[in-house]
Amino acid sequence: MTAAKNPSPYYQHVIASGLPYERGLAHGQQAGQKVRDNVAYYKTPGKLAKLETMEKIIEDIYIPNIKAHYSAGLEEMRGIADGAHVSLQDVVLLNARYDLARLNQEEASNPVVKSTNGHHARLETDDMTNECTSAIFFPEATASGDVLNAQNWDMSARLWLSDAIIYLEIHPDPSEAKPSLFLVTEAGQLGRSGISLLGLGVTANSLMSAEDYCPSAADPIPVLPISLLRRMVLESAHLAEATTAIYNFPRHVSNNLTVATADGFGMCFEITPTREYKVYSSLDDHYLIHSNHFTDPAFLARSDTKCRYPGGSSWFRRQRLEQNIRPYKNGLVTVEQLQRAFSDHLSFPESLCCHPDRSPDAVIGHLPGYPFRTSSATVASVTYNLTQRSITVCKGPPCQGSFQTFHLSGPLSFQGLGTKSGKLAAAQDINRPETP
Repeated sequence: MTAAKNPSPYYQHVIASGLPYERGLAHGQQAGQKVRDNVAYYKTPGKLAKLETMEKIIEDIYIPNIKAHYSAGLEEMRGIADGAHVSLQDVVLLNARYDLARLNQEEASNPVVKSTNGHHARLETDDMTNECTSAIFFPEATASGDVLNAQNWDMSARLWLSDAIIYLEIHPDPSEAKPSLFLVTEAGQLGRSGISLLGLGVTANSLMSAEDYCPSAADPIPVLPISLLRRMVLESAHLAEATTAIYNFPRHVSNNLTVATADGFGMCFEITPTREYKVYSSLDDHYLIHSNHFTDPAFLARSDTKCRYPGGSSWFRRQRLEQNIRPYKNGLVTVEQLQRAFSDHLSFPESLCCHPDRSPDAVIGHLPGYPFRTSSATVASVTYNLTQRSITVCKGPPCQGSFQTFHLSGPLSFQGLGTKSGKLAAAQDINRPETP
């Protein structure tokens, strides 16, 4: 793990505008070295699957399916590749990093079999697990009356120590009828979490289920890298369009999306390759928290699949954050309180506020099927204020990071969102009916 020689207390802020290729090109040009470093890291033997396996999946499955079902995303990735002087395949690899981490050396050499329910059966080993804690706070819970979507993003500590993350601000061309976005992401990716100028926010959590599988070009159902779904959710005109995207998005791995809107509503979507489980907050609590294991009773009751989360901090991080914030749930939650709550160190260093363990898994690392391979950390802590369209974020763990606040604006995003486009117009252009 190599730390940046002269680390900045902040991640780089990349601003890109125009048509998909143009903004991708700007992304690649501004963050080129970070993109190249990320590509080199994930191509290192042992980090993901065998290189030849990944290349085949990228070339035969991901690129054709992205072209068919999300062509704008492929063009943006092509621009990133040209701007950073890497191949398109390299950028697709970065955007499929989550999915490819589900594959490993054994999967590369063994065939994938069909389960009794007709779907692909998951091979008996897993690779890396990525940890995150996400939360939504509704107007009734916050002191400002705003809607907050917050997250501690836990990943390989390399991303933090090597300065491999960027803040990506996107302003699409007016002809696309898409909103401006602010995303926290690895350099070279289209997004991990973010906010749109229309007031949608998405954070996410890794999930692992027995349904997850290695895709084949012979599959009749196409699949895409699941991180692209987060970007598609943020490009949606409203929550209903976002939920439709989640239902219809073809994938081969599981994930949780924590989605909220400035309208004062939000929910979690625990999704597997074949199903979507909807998780709602208690009507009396006015908040919703998620970590890295399935919680929906319908999933837990199934006998044909199971959660493959291997144990660890996910089993207490959700409750720990709730303990820290519950005394303030009735209109007293602030961004500053959230920062303190997310800085909790129960079970340090593998805590809600996660820090690198210099000897990770020294005892349990030899247990069969155990997936952790690298030292993890909270690489960024972010709160998206969906009401104010503002972002408060720090580099690294929140207990020691320096927070910055950004404000998302951009008339470019609204010029194409009128009635002629069929999209939802800008909020200031709509006369909404009063709630009866």
